[in-house]
Amino acid sequence: MALLLRFVLLCGVADFTRSLSITTPDQMIEKAKGETAYLPCKFTLSPEDQGPLDIEWLLSPADNQKVDQVIILYSGDKIYDDYYQDLKGRVHFTSSDLKSGDASINVTNLRLSDIGTYQCKVKKAPGVGNKKIQLTVLGKTCLLQRAVHPLPGATWAAITHPWAPCLLPTWKDIPRLNITKYQVKTLNALLRVRLSHLLR
Repeated sequence: MALLLRFVLLCGVADFTRSLSITTPDQMIEKAKGETAYLPCKFTLSPEDQGPLDIEWLLSPADNQKVDQVIILYSGDKIYDDYYQDLKGRVHFTSSDLKSGDASINVTNLRLSDIGTYQCKVKKAPGVGNKKIQLTVLGKTCLLQRAVHPLPGATWAAITHPWAPCLLPTWKDIPRLNITKYQVKTLNALLRVRLSHLLR
Protein backbone atom coordinates (compact mmCIF):
# COMPACT_ATOMS: atom_id res chain seq x y z
CA MET A 1 0.00 0.00 0.00
CA ALA A 2 2.81 2.38 0.94
CA LEU A 3 4.62 1.52 -2.30
CA LEU A 4 1.48 2.22 -4.36
CA LEU A 5 0.96 5.57 -2.61
CA ARG A 6 4.57 6.54 -3.31
CA PHE A 7 4.14 5.67 -6.99
CA VAL A 8 0.98 7.79 -7.24
CA LEU A 9 2.71 10.73 -5.57
CA LEU A 10 5.71 10.47 -7.88
CA CYS A 11 3.45 10.41 -10.93
CA GLY A 12 1.60 13.42 -9.63
CA VAL A 13 4.85 15.35 -9.17
CA ALA A 14 6.02 14.37 -12.65
CA ASP A 15 2.79 15.56 -14.23
CA PHE A 16 2.87 18.75 -12.24
CA THR A 17 6.40 19.62 -13.38
CA ARG A 18 5.57 19.17 -17.04
CA SER A 19 5.00 22.48 -18.79
CA LEU A 20 5.17 24.27 -22.10
CA SER A 21 8.26 23.26 -24.04
CA ILE A 22 9.75 24.56 -27.27
CA THR A 23 11.10 21.53 -29.10
CA THR A 24 13.10 23.44 -31.71
CA PRO A 25 16.78 23.71 -30.67
CA ASP A 26 18.80 26.92 -30.77
CA GLN A 27 20.48 27.14 -34.16
CA MET A 28 22.27 29.23 -36.77
CA ILE A 29 20.83 29.81 -40.25
CA GLU A 30 22.61 31.23 -43.30
CA LYS A 31 20.71 32.54 -46.32
CA ALA A 32 21.55 34.66 -49.34
CA LYS A 33 20.28 38.18 -49.82
CA GLY A 34 16.86 38.16 -51.50
CA GLU A 35 15.97 34.64 -50.34
CA THR A 36 13.39 33.55 -47.75
CA ALA A 37 14.52 32.40 -44.30
CA TYR A 38 12.43 29.81 -42.46
CA LEU A 39 12.83 30.28 -38.71
CA PRO A 40 11.37 27.26 -36.88
CA CYS A 41 9.68 27.41 -33.50
CA LYS A 42 7.59 24.40 -32.55
CA PHE A 43 6.21 23.82 -29.08
CA THR A 44 4.21 21.40 -26.98
CA LEU A 45 1.80 22.18 -24.16
CA SER A 46 0.93 20.40 -20.96
CA PRO A 47 -2.56 19.99 -19.46
CA GLU A 48 -1.67 22.62 -16.87
CA ASP A 49 -1.14 25.30 -19.53
CA GLN A 50 -4.64 26.78 -19.50
CA GLY A 51 -3.97 30.48 -20.02
CA PRO A 52 -4.33 32.41 -23.29
CA LEU A 53 -1.69 31.68 -25.93
CA ASP A 54 0.76 34.49 -26.62
CA ILE A 55 3.55 34.22 -29.20
CA GLU A 56 6.21 36.89 -29.67
CA TRP A 57 9.18 37.06 -32.02
CA LEU A 58 11.94 39.55 -31.23
CA LEU A 59 15.00 40.64 -33.19
CA SER A 60 18.29 41.61 -31.59
CA PRO A 61 20.05 43.38 -34.50
CA ALA A 62 23.71 42.68 -35.25
CA ASP A 63 24.34 46.32 -34.35
CA ASN A 64 24.45 46.15 -30.56
CA GLN A 65 23.55 49.84 -30.42
CA LYS A 66 19.94 48.96 -31.26
CA VAL A 67 17.46 47.60 -28.74
CA ASP A 68 15.49 44.38 -29.22
CA GLN A 69 12.56 44.83 -31.57
CA VAL A 70 9.22 43.00 -31.58
CA ILE A 71 8.72 41.93 -35.22
CA ILE A 72 5.52 39.87 -35.02
CA LEU A 73 3.06 39.04 -32.25
CA TYR A 74 0.14 36.69 -31.71
CA SER A 75 -2.17 37.60 -28.85
CA GLY A 76 -5.90 37.36 -28.24
CA ASP A 77 -6.31 35.21 -31.36
CA LYS A 78 -4.98 38.06 -33.49
CA ILE A 79 -1.72 38.54 -35.42
CA TYR A 80 0.15 41.84 -35.25
CA ASP A 81 2.95 42.13 -37.79
CA ASP A 82 3.50 45.87 -38.16
CA TYR A 83 5.70 46.51 -35.10
CA TYR A 84 9.03 46.77 -36.91
CA GLN A 85 9.09 49.00 -39.99
CA ASP A 86 12.19 47.35 -41.54
CA LEU A 87 10.37 43.99 -41.71
CA LYS A 88 6.86 45.22 -42.41
CA GLY A 89 5.24 43.01 -45.04
CA ARG A 90 8.17 40.56 -45.01
CA VAL A 91 7.55 38.50 -41.86
CA HIS A 92 4.72 35.95 -41.59
CA PHE A 93 3.73 32.96 -39.47
CA THR A 94 3.98 29.77 -41.53
CA SER A 95 0.99 28.08 -39.86
CA SER A 96 -2.61 29.18 -40.12
CA ASP A 97 -3.33 27.47 -36.79
CA LEU A 98 -0.78 28.62 -34.22
CA LYS A 99 -2.55 26.71 -31.46
CA SER A 100 -1.43 23.48 -33.15
CA GLY A 101 2.07 24.03 -31.76
CA ASP A 102 3.84 25.71 -34.68
CA ALA A 103 4.98 29.31 -34.17
CA SER A 104 7.54 29.26 -37.01
CA ILE A 105 7.93 32.28 -39.26
CA ASN A 106 9.22 33.14 -42.73
CA VAL A 107 11.26 36.27 -43.40
CA THR A 108 11.07 37.05 -47.12
CA ASN A 109 13.24 39.07 -49.49
CA LEU A 110 16.15 39.05 -47.07
CA ARG A 111 18.32 42.13 -46.61
CA LEU A 112 21.71 42.51 -45.00
CA SER A 113 20.01 44.58 -42.28
CA ASP A 114 18.04 41.46 -41.27
CA ILE A 115 21.16 39.93 -39.73
CA GLY A 116 20.77 39.30 -36.01
CA THR A 117 19.44 37.02 -33.30
CA TYR A 118 15.76 36.13 -33.55
CA GLN A 119 14.02 34.97 -30.39
CA CYS A 120 10.75 33.05 -30.28
CA LYS A 121 8.80 33.44 -27.02
CA VAL A 122 5.72 31.33 -26.32
CA LYS A 123 3.52 31.81 -23.25
CA LYS A 124 0.44 29.93 -22.12
CA ALA A 125 0.21 30.38 -18.36
CA PRO A 126 1.76 29.00 -16.37
CA GLY A 127 4.00 27.69 -19.16
CA VAL A 128 6.67 29.88 -20.76
CA GLY A 129 9.37 28.98 -23.28
CA ASN A 130 11.82 30.68 -25.64
CA LYS A 131 14.43 29.78 -28.24
CA LYS A 132 17.00 31.79 -30.20
CA ILE A 133 18.02 31.58 -33.84
CA GLN A 134 21.05 33.35 -35.28
CA LEU A 135 20.36 34.52 -38.85
CA THR A 136 23.18 35.50 -41.21
CA VAL A 137 22.40 37.04 -44.58
CA LEU A 138 25.10 36.69 -47.23
CA GLY A 139 25.48 39.11 -50.11
CA LYS A 140 25.82 38.13 -53.76
CA THR A 141 28.88 36.04 -54.47
CA CYS A 142 31.14 37.90 -56.89
CA LEU A 143 33.14 35.48 -59.03
CA LEU A 144 36.10 36.95 -60.86
CA GLN A 145 36.14 34.88 -64.08
CA ARG A 146 39.70 34.53 -65.26
CA ALA A 147 40.20 35.56 -68.86
CA VAL A 148 43.00 33.06 -69.39
CA HIS A 149 43.47 29.36 -68.71
CA PRO A 150 43.01 28.70 -64.96
CA LEU A 151 46.20 29.56 -63.17
CA PRO A 152 47.85 26.65 -61.30
CA GLY A 153 48.01 27.11 -57.57
CA ALA A 154 45.48 29.94 -57.45
CA THR A 155 43.29 29.97 -54.36
CA TRP A 156 40.06 31.74 -53.44
CA ALA A 157 39.29 32.86 -49.93
CA ALA A 158 35.86 33.79 -48.63
CA ILE A 159 35.46 36.86 -46.49
CA THR A 160 33.73 35.39 -43.46
CA HIS A 161 32.33 38.62 -42.04
CA PRO A 162 28.56 38.48 -42.66
CA TRP A 163 28.47 42.01 -44.05
CA ALA A 164 30.98 41.22 -46.80
CA PRO A 165 29.10 40.99 -50.09
CA CYS A 166 31.63 39.04 -52.15
CA LEU A 167 34.22 36.31 -52.33
CA LEU A 168 37.65 37.82 -52.94
CA PRO A 169 40.67 36.12 -54.53
CA THR A 170 43.88 35.40 -52.66
CA TRP A 171 46.80 35.78 -55.05
CA LYS A 172 49.72 34.88 -52.79
CA ASP A 173 49.87 31.30 -54.04
CA ILE A 174 49.84 32.19 -57.74
CA PRO A 175 53.23 31.43 -59.33
CA ARG A 176 55.15 34.02 -61.34
CA LEU A 177 54.16 34.01 -64.99
CA ASN A 178 56.48 34.53 -67.91
CA ILE A 179 54.32 36.77 -70.11
CA THR A 180 55.09 39.78 -72.26
CA LYS A 181 54.01 43.37 -71.58
CA TYR A 182 51.57 43.11 -74.48
CA GLN A 183 49.96 40.04 -72.90
CA VAL A 184 49.69 41.90 -69.58
CA LYS A 185 47.88 44.81 -71.25
CA THR A 186 45.53 42.42 -73.04
CA LEU A 187 44.81 40.52 -69.83
CA ASN A 188 44.11 43.74 -67.91
CA ALA A 189 41.70 44.92 -70.60
CA LEU A 190 39.82 41.60 -70.54
CA LEU A 191 39.61 41.64 -66.76
CA ARG A 192 38.24 45.19 -66.73
CA VAL A 193 35.52 44.19 -69.18
CA ARG A 194 34.53 41.14 -67.14
CA LEU A 195 34.55 43.09 -63.87
CA SER A 196 32.35 45.81 -65.35
CA HIS A 197 29.77 43.13 -66.24
CA LEU A 198 29.91 41.60 -62.76
CA LEU A 199 29.47 44.93 -61.01
CA ARG A 200 26.39 45.99 -62.98
